[in-house]
Amino acid sequence: TSSRIAPGQVISPLSRINGNKSYITLRIFKEQSSGDWQIHVGANSGHPKPVGYFPKSLIIGLIDKPVEISFGGYVKHRKSRPSPPMGSGYVFETGRAASFGILKLIDAQGIDHNIVADLPSSTDGKGCYTPSKIKWAQFFYGGPSCAD
Repeated sequence: TSSRIAPGQVISPLSRINGNKSYITLRIFKEQSSGDWQIHVGANSGHPKPVGYFPKSLIIGLIDKPVEISFGGYVKHRKSRPSPPMGSGYVFETGRAASFGILKLIDAQGIDHNIVADLPSSTDGKGCYTPSKIKWAQFFYGGPSCAD
């Protein structure tokens, strides 16, 4: 429903390790009146605005059941061997890795709760881009180039 953001779009301006940081806010929630899953996005402290939705008709089997939401990423370059870096190119132990922060769950009453417990994660199995555990409602991810 929005022409200002689309799947796969590059966030601009990019964050810089020792410079300005860019932020996005993602809100995904089930609208109680329609049962549709709404997606709102905001950039750099802007209030999240609606950009699209998943109609309840697409997810009939989940209408009244718990829902799992997954976030992920991948890196790919057709001429790159080894594979290119992910995020900032730093692993989470350095304190300079890319991150997701202020993770919250919005319940059926619209009340948000910080996610402070660790959640399941997975990697490519090569150990190239391993995420950190969730701590203080945030986690770090990414890493340098990795041999295939």
